[in-house]
Amino acid sequence: MNPSQGDSKYLSTNKYGWWSQDDTISAQMTEQTKQTQQTHGSPITPLGFTQEYRILAEVAANMSSGFMLLNKQEYITYTNPHALRLLHISKNDLNTEGEFDLRRHLLTLATDPSHAQPQLDQMWFQQEQESSVDLALTDAAVSWLRVRSFPIRDAGGTLLGRGVLLDDITLERSALEMRSEALSQAAHQLKTPLAIIKGCATTLLGGSARWDPAMQREMLQMIDLQSDRLYDVLNTLLDVWRLDAGAQHLRLTQVQFPELLNVLVERWRKQAPHYTFHVMMTTPLPLITCDAMRVEQAVNHLLSNAVTYSPQGKRIQIVVEANDVELRVSITDEGIGIAPEHFDRIFDRFYRVNNELPLDGRPDGSGLGLAAARALIEAHGGKIWVDSPGIGCGATFYFTLPFTGGAINLAPTGSGVRAITQSLAFKQDRRVRVLLAENDPRLTRYLRANLEEQRYRVQTVNHGVQFLRQLDLEEPDVIILATRLADMSGIELLQRLRDFSQIPVIMLCDDCDEDERVQLFDLGSDDLVMKPFGMKELLARIRALLRRQVAPVEQVGNQSLFITGDLTIDYAQRLVTVEGRAVQLSRTEYKLLSVLAQNVGMVVTHELLLEKVWGPEYNRDIDFIWVYISRVRRKIDADSRHPKYILTVPNVGYKLAKL
Repeated sequence: MNPSQGDSKYLSTNKYGWWSQDDTISAQMTEQTKQTQQTHGSPITPLGFTQEYRILAEVAANMSSGFMLLNKQEYITYTNPHALRLLHISKNDLNTEGEFDLRRHLLTLATDPSHAQPQLDQMWFQQEQESSVDLALTDAAVSWLRVRSFPIRDAGGTLLGRGVLLDDITLERSALEMRSEALSQAAHQLKTPLAIIKGCATTLLGGSARWDPAMQREMLQMIDLQSDRLYDVLNTLLDVWRLDAGAQHLRLTQVQFPELLNVLVERWRKQAPHYTFHVMMTTPLPLITCDAMRVEQAVNHLLSNAVTYSPQGKRIQIVVEANDVELRVSITDEGIGIAPEHFDRIFDRFYRVNNELPLDGRPDGSGLGLAAARALIEAHGGKIWVDSPGIGCGATFYFTLPFTGGAINLAPTGSGVRAITQSLAFKQDRRVRVLLAENDPRLTRYLRANLEEQRYRVQTVNHGVQFLRQLDLEEPDVIILATRLADMSGIELLQRLRDFSQIPVIMLCDDCDEDERVQLFDLGSDDLVMKPFGMKELLARIRALLRRQVAPVEQVGNQSLFITGDLTIDYAQRLVTVEGRAVQLSRTEYKLLSVLAQNVGMVVTHELLLEKVWGPEYNRDIDFIWVYISRVRRKIDADSRHPKYILTVPNVGYKLAKL
């Protein structure tokens, strides 16, 4: 059946096939519509026919998969933009009849064409059957491409051509490879204790009369020890996989963390008497909402790691710190240490560092403890990382757990636990902070995984409101911003960002022409990449931006330390303390207090505060100031209703008192 004379769902025909992608064929459509009306008496109008074509084309253009239509002669008659991006081609490559061969082009992209050709040929030369093949690609952001072919027929069953769907399955294949590797490693870890148990049992059963009681007892102890090890490996493995799958539910309760830690440390003092365990913490600590058993497991894994890789007689130090937002625990050992190149993967399942050898004859661990600790901490919304001066210099593992608590006061503690009298300033996590704003969840996961592998600290958002809120909470070192988010465009967010910040921004562009790219640079973008892009290139661009970035040093005059009364601002560490107590301020709160400090004792008008902190366009929004002044007062004043530091000058502005 000729589609121009059949059902109206078939679009116009051109010299390349049965569906034209050229919007300039309206005259041809009109003529074909007249023929259809004469044949069927159908009241289809040229406008309706054109509208239907445009609807179908719009649907195809917005598909998450690449979509192409080929006629019986294998000429491409339609392609959506996503297919062009996946194949690294442009519309100009398809303009000449018969010159573009899709099958040949796929083979040029394949990592191993000789291996891919038989699979692709089997699919390609069976045009009337539905089939698919997965291709490994070389030197591309998309490492694996799934190609699916299916026949397209008219209402009478006549073959018109084929449809081709293209999908990026890089994440899917990576997950499969990781799962396969994990299963292989798990099998190895399970085989070792099973082999020992089996060997001892067979020996005892085969000739028990020949063994003296001491030897029999030793073999039974080995069976008992390896059974416990097998039980621990299985439980840890199940915990990690359940948490990854979201199947492990946390039983949240309010917990006194010092009590939980002290009980656990006392247990380790008995289990490892040749080590010294030293605990330091602030007190009192607010109640923390967590699953006590799971947090205990995480700390236990970290202590076990410290003991396993430290010689006997060494000291293991546990430090507990807190601010208004979260609790932070560090566990420092004097063991074999970790080289910096292993920081990124030390928490991966079964990952081994070459210098990790059993000490003092103790058996090596399962390789799952740190992976389980990470899964447990991240399930609570916390973070975990490691630091080490190098080989032979020990290591420190850090983790945080969020909680809601009031101000922290320092006081003496009892029974061998010493209070920290110095400032509560946390040692800074040295990882570069990246804020990733992307609407596509698959791309977000892909980018986050690769960035975290390079030891970047990544925060992800997909809404503009979330983006602005995250900027208020913490200032990142680099922003990766897509041109489209769920609720607003990246261009609008870039404009708003440049009103108050010069943070380096890399734009992720879907399909921008030269004028749009120029506009992005003019609005304040520092760099941009076009999708799809290579991960190596993006990482190189981030490194280039960081090299050019000069860290701003905020100072009052020539001083790096500002003091008024009991209020201190350390500009070098970006730290605010009151009476020795660290005050957790958001980026905007800190900037507001800094502007007042730079003009201590003088009145700063509403308009000037708005311009300095939020930008010129906010110079009439006085409510902004009132809200943030109230927040800062609650954090630095004992009684915010009778402020000591930030004083109000009615109808004019505010001033920071010089005490």
